[in-house]
Amino acid sequence: MKPISNFSIDDLNAPTYWIWQLTNRCNLECIHCLWESGPNAAYPDELSPKESLEVCNKIVKMQIPYTTLSGGEPLLYPGFWDLFSCFRNNGVEVKIESNGNLISESVADRIAKLEPRSVQISIDGATQKTYSTMRPRGVLEKALNAIRYLSERGIYMEAVFVPTRFNYKEFGDVVDILHSLGVKTLYTGITMYLGRAVKNWNIVNPTREEYKYVIDVARSKAREYKDMNIIFYPFGLIEELKFRLENPPASPLLLSNGKVKLLGPIPYVVADVRKHSMEEIWERYKKGWRHPKVKEWVEEVTKNPEKVKITTQHSKFIDLWSE
Repeated sequence: MKPISNFSIDDLNAPTYWIWQLTNRCNLECIHCLWESGPNAAYPDELSPKESLEVCNKIVKMQIPYTTLSGGEPLLYPGFWDLFSCFRNNGVEVKIESNGNLISESVADRIAKLEPRSVQISIDGATQKTYSTMRPRGVLEKALNAIRYLSERGIYMEAVFVPTRFNYKEFGDVVDILHSLGVKTLYTGITMYLGRAVKNWNIVNPTREEYKYVIDVARSKAREYKDMNIIFYPFGLIEELKFRLENPPASPLLLSNGKVKLLGPIPYVVADVRKHSMEEIWERYKKGWRHPKVKEWVEEVTKNPEKVKITTQHSKFIDLWSE
């Protein structure tokens, strides 16, 4: 057996984790959104519910044990419930990433019956003013109620707090609120220079001192709440790209239009579920991480992060294998 330090995705016959962006449509229009999702942002060629079920059955056959259903807002995808049921009825663990604004008590009942591994809700402020600044059209009370409803039904609850210049001082209050609602894991960390965050960087990018404030609060609250995991992810965009290039994850990213990417920030498409078998997708994914174009792109972005802005706005779906 190889030591864990020598692990490579080349040793695997299938992914260990499948990340699925069901739709780019969202009821909110967050100012930091990687995908620039919104009410009118669905891709014109998103997978139909029938196509999604076909992909689900292929994932089951390949024995991929775990998937995340995200968006946009996954609950807006017309095939969400059938897809969720397909996975759970076949023993695939499911995590749902949602803004929570559409999760009423009746929706929470439906989710709980299918026993997801976890549900993650984004909470970026302790007040409605701060929350809606980050998430236009969003209602904080609805998001907090979603956490309450799901927690009361025994669902393992996670939350995400994205630090910005205007919300960082509310982090401690957010932790207190989330703990009181039964959240078990809270993620925060460096804000990514991607998507809408690029356009709003002057207000979403905290200073070094503001990040230190968040880290200090996280440490203090972790000591106070022993039954809650508070995780600060230390990598910004450049560090994340360089780390992943050296340590590729065994988790392809399936976009709502059927295209498969290595990682959200990297513009290259390595496969398409409408064209390739699951075995082909996995092989193309593994080879994609070693492709010279990917390494060159990461090196260019490392030297000039502004290249991400160009990629975000004009080059989201570049075929890695085209000449």
